[in-house]
Amino acid sequence: MTNPAHQEKSQLLGAEAQSAFEQGAGRHLITSRNRQLGSLLSSERGIYYTQILYRMLMFKREHELEPLYEDIFQAVRPAQNTIESGDYTSQQFRTDMAQLAEWDLVHFRIEKERLRGYRDNRKRKFRYTLTDECARFIEWLESRLADDLEERGHDTRDLLQEVCGSLNELLRLLHHLRRDDDSQGDSARRIIFQLFKIEDLTRAITAGLIEFNGRLLQFIIQSYNIAEIKAIISELDTYVHSFLSQVYALRREIIPLITRLQQEQNQNKLDLCTRIMEAERLRSPHLLQGMREAARVGIVAGLHSFYIENGKLDQLHQRIGASVLKVWQKLRSHLRELERKNNRLQDLQSRINEITTLPEDHAPQAFMANLLAPAHRYSDPHYWDEHEKASPPEPRRRVSMKEAVKHSYLPRKQQADRPVQSMDEARLTDMATWLAQAIMRGSSDQAKVSQGQFIDYSDLRKVMDLAQAGYLDNGRRLDRIDYQLTDDSDVIHLTAGEQALSLREIIVQQKSPALTGNKLWNPN
Repeated sequence: MTNPAHQEKSQLLGAEAQSAFEQGAGRHLITSRNRQLGSLLSSERGIYYTQILYRMLMFKREHELEPLYEDIFQAVRPAQNTIESGDYTSQQFRTDMAQLAEWDLVHFRIEKERLRGYRDNRKRKFRYTLTDECARFIEWLESRLADDLEERGHDTRDLLQEVCGSLNELLRLLHHLRRDDDSQGDSARRIIFQLFKIEDLTRAITAGLIEFNGRLLQFIIQSYNIAEIKAIISELDTYVHSFLSQVYALRREIIPLITRLQQEQNQNKLDLCTRIMEAERLRSPHLLQGMREAARVGIVAGLHSFYIENGKLDQLHQRIGASVLKVWQKLRSHLRELERKNNRLQDLQSRINEITTLPEDHAPQAFMANLLAPAHRYSDPHYWDEHEKASPPEPRRRVSMKEAVKHSYLPRKQQADRPVQSMDEARLTDMATWLAQAIMRGSSDQAKVSQGQFIDYSDLRKVMDLAQAGYLDNGRRLDRIDYQLTDDSDVIHLTAGEQALSLREIIVQQKSPALTGNKLWNPN
C-alpha cells in the first residue's frame, strides 16, 4: 500500500510539482527536517558548535567518518581558543558535544575495543558521526561563504556546452544499451547520472541568468560609481555580442539531441535503467538512496520546454533584454547630466577668465551676488526679491473631518412687565382668585366651604389644596394670601358633577390686608 505522504513528496519532486505544491505538498519541505538546525544558528555558543561540526565535516572529507572523541577535541581546541582568551577546556567540549547530541546533529557509538570493563565511563571510547542533514547544512553554509567571496557563478556558455556534451554522452550510452537486459547495472547508473546531470546544469543556467538579471535591476535602482559602470558595460557588451550568439548556436545543437532523447526507444531504455537502479537499491537499501522516479519522468519534457524556441530560455533572455534597455536609458540620462554639469563648469571657467582681465578696482557685484545667492523656490507663485516682499500666505482653516454634535439651545425667555413669580406663588394667587369666586362670592369676610359653588372635579381638588395650605404648618402657606381656616364638627358632602367629597366643615376667614399686609403680588 502506497504511503500518501510519500506519494505527495514524490509528486512535489516530479513533473507534477506545481499541482502538488498547490495541494499543499510544500509542507513536507520542513515537516521532515530537524528544526534544531535553527537552534545552531541562534544559540549563544553557535560559533563553537559550528566549528566543531565543520571540523567533523573535514574529518569526513578525509574519509574519517567516525572520529574518536579525543581526536575531535584536539582538532578543534586551537580554533576554539581563538574565540575568547580563556582556555577551551575538556569539560566545556564535553558539554558542547552533549548539546549537539541532544539536538540530534551528531550521533555517537561506543568503541567496544576500548572498553576496559563494565565500569568504564571514559569518553575516549566514543566515536562521533555527523548526521546527513547536519552535514548538508554545514556544506550549505560553506557554499554561502564561497558565494560571499565570489558572487559570480559559472559562465552560462560553459554550462550550455556542458549540457551539449552530456546529451551526446547520454545518447551514446543509450545507443549501446541492450534491450531487456537487466544485467547492465554500470551502464544504467551512468545513464541515470548523465540525465540528472543535464537537469542540474539546466537549473544552474536558469539560476545564472536570473542572477545576471537581478544584478542589472539592482544597478537600475541603486547608485553606482565609474568602476561599476565600466563593469556593467563590459558585461553587457559580452552578453550582446558573444553570449547571445553562442547561446543560439548551441541551442541549434541541443534541440535535435533532446528530440532524439524523446524518441520511444530511448524512453523505453530510460525506463529499463530506472528498473535496474531500483532493483539494485532494494538489494542494498542502506547504502544507496532512493532514486527520484517521478522526477526522472519529467526531466526530458522539461528540457524540451526549456530549450525550445520561445521556451523558458528565450523568456529569460527577453527579461534580460528589457533590463538591458533600462540600464542603457539610465546610463544615457546619467551621461546627459554629466554633460550639463560640464557645460556649466565651462561657463564658470570662461567667466572667471573674463573676470581676471578686469581692472583691480572693478568688482562684478551683480555676477557675484547671483553666484552666491540662494536658490529660489520655483514653487512659490509670488514675486519677491531682496527689496520687494511677497504677500504672506493666507492662514488656512483646518476643517475637521469629524462630524460635530449639533447643539440645541433653549429659546430665550420673553421679558414681561411684572416681576418674576415662582410656581408656588402662582398657585397661591390662583387659589386666592378661586376663593373669591367660588367660596367667598361677595364682600363677606367669612364663608363656609359647604356654601361654595363647585362645577367640576377641579373645584374639589382645590378644596383639598385649601385644607392642605390652611392646616399644615399652622396655616402659614394660606396666610400668605391673607386667609385662615377654622374647622367645624359638621360633616358635609360636596358634589361636583359625578364626583363627591365628604369632609368636615371648613370655615374660611379672610384677614384684613391692612393688618397683615399682602405678601404676594396682586395682579389686580
